[in-house]
Amino acid sequence: MTTCMASSENFSYMFMNLVGEVGEFASKIAKAIRKELNYIDDNDLGTAVDDEELQKEAGDILWQLSGLCTVMGWNLEDIAQQNLDKLASRQQ
Repeated sequence: MTTCMASSENFSYMFMNLVGEVGEFASKIAKAIRKELNYIDDNDLGTAVDDEELQKEAGDILWQLSGLCTVMGWNLEDIAQQNLDKLASRQQ
């Protein structure tokens, strides 16, 4: 969180901005759907949206999620491992 401004180190900012970043990602896909540039084929999302642009948005989402975990006092790696463990138990 070395790039985080002190005024941003709180739940409200991190949570609301995380929602905003997810919205930006979704908006890029929605605009491509509106322009009929998207398709879904065998669970593969084909899109005219630049893959690099979506990756940048995914990075923003990841940063905000990391920030949210930090202000909650959680370790992002621990949260990820807990999720993997939960999913693995469902497979059994």
